[in-house]
Amino acid sequence: MHELSIMQGVFDIVLDNAEKHSLTKITKINIVVGEISGVEPEALDFAFSYFARGSIAEGAEFSITRVPLTGRCRRCGEKLQGLVNLECKCEGPPAYEMLTGTELYVNTIAGENEEDGYDEAD
Repeated sequence: MHELSIMQGVFDIVLDNAEKHSLTKITKINIVVGEISGVEPEALDFAFSYFARGSIAEGAEFSITRVPLTGRCRRCGEKLQGLVNLECKCEGPPAYEMLTGTELYVNTIAGENEEDGYDEAD
């Protein structure tokens, strides 16, 4: 389950940002996962529960924004979506260029600090 090592990386980012912004409690974490990133969102949920336990992110809202696979034909510019039916206006196979679907990154971290009570780090 490589999602555990991915979540370790997510927590490294979260804790680095928490320190940088003097956060004492993490309240929300959102990550973006592309359809063909090779990551199982359900496994990330499990991994988050494991890493959050006993940390400043315990009890935080964890959400995943899923991004579908999209692309376009470089010859005619037609937008294509998904892995099947990659047909466009061109004769012959499309010159497929992926636009979205491989993403994997921490989008938002929100938390509280002793001074302000709330902060958001991107």
